[in-house]
Amino acid sequence: MARILIVDDDKLLCETLTDLLTRKNHTVSSAGTIAEAKNTFSAVQYDVVFLDVRLPDGDGLKIIQELKETSSKPEIIIMTGQGDPDGVEIAIKNGAWCYLEKSSIA
Repeated sequence: MARILIVDDDKLLCETLTDLLTRKNHTVSSAGTIAEAKNTFSAVQYDVVFLDVRLPDGDGLKIIQELKETSSKPEIIIMTGQGDPDGVEIAIKNGAWCYLEKSSIA
């Protein structure tokens, strides 16, 4: 059982992923902004973070390194609605485990 944080401002996507992952016996939390994610992350150690690139308060790619440097060292899975080859490179160089386009998830 993993502790998973979903960081995305798309509430339907968060609810859907939460439902699917909870049915697989994972503990799931979600956040709609970077600030909310940082708050949540400081209170709980997560094993996996699903992280959107475009969030209301900034670029999710910019917090990958910060998340990776925490004591839980979570695996980061980047999710984006708009594929960007530069974004893929940045994500992987900063330690993201995977980079998914949301259209491939649906």
